[in-house]
Amino acid sequence: MPEQNKQVEDTPPFLGSWKKIYSLVLIELIILIALFYLFTKAFS
Repeated sequence: MPEQNKQVEDTPPFLGSWKKIYSLVLIELIILIALFYLFTKAFS
């Protein structure tokens, strides 16, 4: 039984590279933390 060559697609479906996706997620996290901090200060 011959072994099949399974080619794994390593490119993300958007933004072109994983580095860009990780950067976007990190920026979003920083923005959310800043917004939650400001909301906490404003309503405490």
